[in-house]
Amino acid sequence: MELTMIERGKKWERSVWWTVFILLAIGTCYMFAIGENTKVTMGVLTLLLMGAAAFIQRRFEHSLPSFFVNIVYGFIFISVGLGTFGGFYDIPHFDDFLHIISGIMLAIASWIILQKMVGEHLTAQLPTIFIGLYIICFSLASAAVWELMEFAGDKLLNFTIQGRNADDTMIDMIDGLVGGTITAFVILRQRKKK
Repeated sequence: MELTMIERGKKWERSVWWTVFILLAIGTCYMFAIGENTKVTMGVLTLLLMGAAAFIQRRFEHSLPSFFVNIVYGFIFISVGLGTFGGFYDIPHFDDFLHIISGIMLAIASWIILQKMVGEHLTAQLPTIFIGLYIICFSLASAAVWELMEFAGDKLLNFTIQGRNADDTMIDMIDGLVGGTITAFVILRQRKKK
């Protein structure tokens, strides 16, 4: 029996989840073995969030599309697995790259959420300028929330995510805005073609 496109997507989603989860669990154990307690905490929190995300995806009727969820899992691996555990944050502009990609992901998420909330038919009737502003504002607001979480992690858990530098926070938000704006233009262009 041939699998439907949605079933194939879900199968890939589970495979990507397990791959990323296992690799991050191994990385977390390694960080524990070498005494990197802050990285262990970050690894454990990431694994718990991945578990919660998988639970929500499986239990709720209106789950996110598998292609988007796989992008998020890939992003988690790059940021935590390569960045935090692998030391990639020492590479110049690696953090900027991640924040631009997160702006792109947040813009895609905002588009998915809008379509799920009002339906594709009503979304097609919304003014283009509204959709563009909505996507950009959503990306920027989400980037700000992320920076607030980083700030809280630094203050409450003694992380050094923000590098104790206000410039880093602003640049990260600008990177998210750039990614969101690029994606807004792409989505609006595709929408215009349809």
